[in-house]
Amino acid sequence: MTNFNLAQPLPQLDKCVELLQNAIEQSHFSAAQFVVSDKSGIRADIAVGTTIAKNHSNPYQKPYPVDHSTLFDVASITKPIATAGLIMQAVNAKFLDLSLKLVNFDSIGVPSWLLGSTIADLLSHHTMLKPWIDLSGSHYKYSRFRSAREPFEEILQESEPRTDGATYCYSDLGYILLGFLIEDLYGDTISNIFANKIAIPLGLDKEMMFCPLHKIEQKKIVATCKVGHQFAQGHPDDSNARALLHRAGHAGLFASARAIDAYVRALFDGSFPCSKKIINEFVSYRHIETPYALGWDRPTGDNSLSGANKDDHVIGHLGFTGCSVWYDLDKKRCITLLTNRTHLSNSTDDINELRRKLYRLCWSDAR
Repeated sequence: MTNFNLAQPLPQLDKCVELLQNAIEQSHFSAAQFVVSDKSGIRADIAVGTTIAKNHSNPYQKPYPVDHSTLFDVASITKPIATAGLIMQAVNAKFLDLSLKLVNFDSIGVPSWLLGSTIADLLSHHTMLKPWIDLSGSHYKYSRFRSAREPFEEILQESEPRTDGATYCYSDLGYILLGFLIEDLYGDTISNIFANKIAIPLGLDKEMMFCPLHKIEQKKIVATCKVGHQFAQGHPDDSNARALLHRAGHAGLFASARAIDAYVRALFDGSFPCSKKIINEFVSYRHIETPYALGWDRPTGDNSLSGANKDDHVIGHLGFTGCSVWYDLDKKRCITLLTNRTHLSNSTDDINELRRKLYRLCWSDAR
């Protein structure tokens, strides 16, 4: 399905549709949404496929056609959209300062070697944290824990810093901690805080949310990985997000491509509930020891999955489930691709090739 009521349809629109449909036919994923926008408005708005692969359906999970409001598990895009967005607002309100160190927060349990890390360090992955720890094993299931948060903090306190000598490492752990900090700051779950402070003010609460099964039908959400005997559909693909009760700072957000596009454009058109000065500080952040902005990634080289070059003024983020969003700050073009790659494949090769093709195709005529 393609929305042809566009401001100025991309010349490459038909080619984009073809690439996505071919990928579905080759079982790279069962569903996709693709939105391209710039200063003139929406240039491409594509929704193709079914919520679950037809050959994987069962009496409890049936395939439904994807439309423009169908939700995808956007995985790590949660980091810039929800967590960094809420930290940005807290800095704007002077509830937080980016230079504050974790030693200032008594409510968060972290090892002594991490206490000197700042809010900015966590946002830009400039810490000695390891990429990941497993919360889904037996350690997590001990009945002595009163909350989903306690086992994470206990495991983290027992952990050792990385010894690889690198000054940065992309890590889920820092964003889980930032999610806890947000919850402590406002006294509520990150899902409610995000809804009330960002999604509702932007008018995106119907197509951007945590825990979507509390609000919409399962048939309006695409399936991802297999969990037990069924596919995750409305439950996070990320096992640690599931262990943290589906509300976490690193993953667990569901959204449509239209909603992601609208969120990113709101950052730069003055409609996001935060000052332009603070927004610019986050997206333009530069540190000699990390390539990341605050919450956002940048192209890493000529073979970047963003389709852009290292020196291009582009920010964005990837999601493990096969999702990505990139925005060119100079050309004002936003390109959002959502898929459910993990529903049908453990390999990233196919989705990475598709990402590069689509992004390079759609940057090409940006003015």
